Amino acid sequence: MNKVFFAGKLKVKPEVVYTPKGEKVVRFPLWIEEGDFSIDVVCIDQQGLKDFDENIGKKIMVSGMLTKTLGRSRDVFTLKANKILWMEE
Repeated sequence: MNKVFFAGKLKVKPEVVYTPKGEKVVRFPLWIEEGDFSIDVVCIDQQGLKDFDENIGKKIMVSGMLTKTLGRSRDVFTLKANKILWMEE
């Protein structure tokens, strides 16, 4: 089973696109302070996520699975999120 949880900060405004079916897809880098790295997060918004603009700089927790990104010369992973939780400060 491939299930991961990451807690980090939303530092930039996410990219939002819509599929031909009208699904909202949100993509953003999640900054992990403890390891000093970021990981790309992709989420199909089925939860009616909060407005990301108001939450830039805030902590979030993301659960999902790691997927290998195709077309790169080395192994790069993306977190395919199924749940995003905004954390209290």
